[in-house]
Amino acid sequence: MPRKLVEGVKNLKGINMNKARIDEWRVVVESRLEELTIINAKQSSELFHIKESVDEIKVMVKEQNGRVRKLEQQTSAIKAIGSSVAVVFSAVIGWLFNTRS
Repeated sequence: MPRKLVEGVKNLKGINMNKARIDEWRVVVESRLEELTIINAKQSSELFHIKESVDEIKVMVKEQNGRVRKLEQQTSAIKAIGSSVAVVFSAVIGWLFNTRS
């Protein structure tokens, strides 16, 4: 037997536990077990709800990331077109000033 168990049994020998006290102790332990079971069930349902909420948030974030990606690509395209137009416009203006001189 493990040492702690042996010491616990020796300590119990000195305590006079009659049947009424043992039954009372069992009732208390059973009621505490029922409380713990109820608490466990509540926590499980709360965890399930949290998991569902997190899964929904993940889906929403993926959708938003896709929208942001499209908007960034469109912004990059507009910048590229604007840069090209600016270069062409600058070249035409430069060429006009060079031909008049």
